[in-house]
Amino acid sequence: MKLSLCKKGFVTLSALAAMVLMFPFAASLFMRQTTLPYLYSTVSNLPARDTALVLGAAAYPSRLSDILQDRVDTAIDLYNSGKAKTLLMSGSPLEVEKMADYAKEKGVKPEALKQDPEGLNTLASVQNAAKGSKSLVIVTQNFHLPRAVFMARHLGLDAIGVSADRHEYLKIYDFEQRELFASTKAMMDLFWPLN
Repeated sequence: MKLSLCKKGFVTLSALAAMVLMFPFAASLFMRQTTLPYLYSTVSNLPARDTALVLGAAAYPSRLSDILQDRVDTAIDLYNSGKAKTLLMSGSPLEVEKMADYAKEKGVKPEALKQDPEGLNTLASVQNAAKGSKSLVIVTQNFHLPRAVFMARHLGLDAIGVSADRHEYLKIYDFEQRELFASTKAMMDLFWPLN
């Protein structure tokens, strides 16, 4: 009898552990599948939106990281092609400042630039953007795009996303692994918030 109970307990724990381990993959797949109709690979086939939300990434005192520069360059393409009237730079104060400076150097008019220095994560960026515009195109890389668009649409925004992948990135596998856990956290934040 004791052995049987032990076996049942082991099976239950094993099943629970498997579910916990599989949840990040399931969450990521769910976000990717549900946002597929709203994701665009190029600027040219993208419908116009009021605002391009450019999500922050690493910035340095002298330059933008490759990932962040690709995001801003993609947003500039949206602006120049008339697909977005306003570029909203969201991230840490340094990221936002450097993004805006770079966009101005590339010819974006200052009045077309908005800054959100309190967008310290994807959810905060989307929530802050929602205060000013309900019609967004989110600019980030493919590994990040489904989660960002999923969050925005869950919050009731008319959000689409465009890929800013212009290079091969050295740490892409690290980013993709981290995104699995970020997807899990996003599901928790949206469906089971702690506060």
